[in-house]
Amino acid sequence: MGLEAGGETLGELFVNAALALRTVLLGDRCLVPDLVQEVELPGEDSEELLVAWLSEILYLLETRGLCPCAFEIDEIDGKRLRGRIRGLCVVECAIELEREVKAVTWHRLSVSCNEGRWRARVYLDL
Repeated sequence: MGLEAGGETLGELFVNAALALRTVLLGDRCLVPDLVQEVELPGEDSEELLVAWLSEILYLLETRGLCPCAFEIDEIDGKRLRGRIRGLCVVECAIELEREVKAVTWHRLSVSCNEGRWRARVYLDL
C-alpha cells in the first residue's frame, strides 16, 4: 500500500506521513493519547529519516504496545529528527488494528521539495 504526504516544512511532512500511517493502522478513529514516547533518530538523508521515523512508530506499536495517536517534530534537518509520539496502550484500551503493517519499504521511496512544498511517497508491506 502506498502513502503520499505533503507539508509546508519537512517537519510538517513527517507529521503528515505519520498521520497517514496511523490511518492505515487505525482507520478514522478519534483517540485521546495518554502516553508520550520521546524519539531521536539519525539518517543519511530525508528518505532514510522518513523510513526510520515510520519504522519507529511500527516498532513501538509491536514491542511496547504504543498505539500511535499524535506526532510532534521538535527538530529535523534531513539527517536527524527529534520529536514525540503520543499514544495509548493497545492492551489496556483493547484497540484492534484495521490493518497490520509489516514494514516500511524503500520501494519507490521519494522525499522532495518543489516550490517550497514538501512531498513524500512511501510504500508499506502489509
